[in-house]
Amino acid sequence: MTEAPRRPLVCDCRVAADEARLDLLIPPDLFWFRGHFADLPILPGVVQIDWALAFARECLGVDIPAARVFQVKFMATIVPGDRLVLDLRHQRDKGRLDFEYRRDGKACSRGRITVPQ
Repeated sequence: MTEAPRRPLVCDCRVAADEARLDLLIPPDLFWFRGHFADLPILPGVVQIDWALAFARECLGVDIPAARVFQVKFMATIVPGDRLVLDLRHQRDKGRLDFEYRRDGKACSRGRITVPQ
């Protein structure tokens, strides 16, 4: 038996200066859908934050050992098979990372993470 994926499939990634845009495909068998919830699986918010931090580290070289403050707003659920765009913007001078997940041009979630300087 193969292990369920824990991250989305990155279909495309474009990086310019302190910004990145990733096209993501959410696998139907994603590990994080297990038990969250049985009848209507949705992607937990903490996973969305974790992915934003991980992709900022990988794509933008943002070193985030510990975040101080999270501000997150959830507008729509993310479900198996979704195709999303994740926008990341690192504002080094302000010590923060902004992120937004969109499906079909509409925001699913957006947030701001204040990082130590």
